[in-house]
Amino acid sequence: MMRRLVYTISLLLLSGFSGIYAQEDPFAQVIDTTAEVDSISAQDSFSIELSADYGKLIESLASNQNKWEFGLSFILREKFALVGEYGYGKLLPESVIQNGVYESEGNYFRAGAEYNFTIAPKRYLALGGMFATSTFSDYGLVQISSELWQDVNEEFSRQNQSASWAELILNTQGPIVNAEDGFLSNLYWGMRFRLRIMITDLERDDFDIYAIPGYGKTYSNVVPATNLFIRYRFNL
Repeated sequence: MMRRLVYTISLLLLSGFSGIYAQEDPFAQVIDTTAEVDSISAQDSFSIELSADYGKLIESLASNQNKWEFGLSFILREKFALVGEYGYGKLLPESVIQNGVYESEGNYFRAGAEYNFTIAPKRYLALGGMFATSTFSDYGLVQISSELWQDVNEEFSRQNQSASWAELILNTQGPIVNAEDGFLSNLYWGMRFRLRIMITDLERDDFDIYAIPGYGKTYSNVVPATNLFIRYRFNL
């Protein structure tokens, strides 16, 4: 519920800012006269972006789970980007074990590439793909009570688990404020839609793996997800 609320509010805010930026600018004709110069400079441009997932931070503050994720991107000519992401998760998914609890904790890393489309000044849409891997441990406790048979209390703890998956990504990004110069002019926010495709076999002899940091619940080998992020761009 909390995650849906965070995503909904961010979508509304992002849509509102998009509408403001899309309005006709009385100085558009003056800006357009510099478009050719900007296009020439963009051909040789190189940028670095640092990002943080603020959706995970809000979710961690509102629950017993602990999640964080940071990213680094190298962008050439405002088109091609090499992307790396590193994160940590302590997951406590509900209802994955009936009459029990389950916990998964570990780190993950993603790497990939994306292509940026400029849809408006300083507004981008990106398509790409990533490969991800996670190293984690998990713990579970199953408790079954019966009036006819002996109660069952079974506990397991597993270390050095690993999983890998591929991701198809769709990314939207725009400036937080409409500033031409200064610190805020390079501050962006956006959303990243992921389609995660599991590669690793998660079946185990005792209990299957029910949640993976960076991937989430393993109810399916194909899992969609959404991330909310802020980014700061360094133009070199």
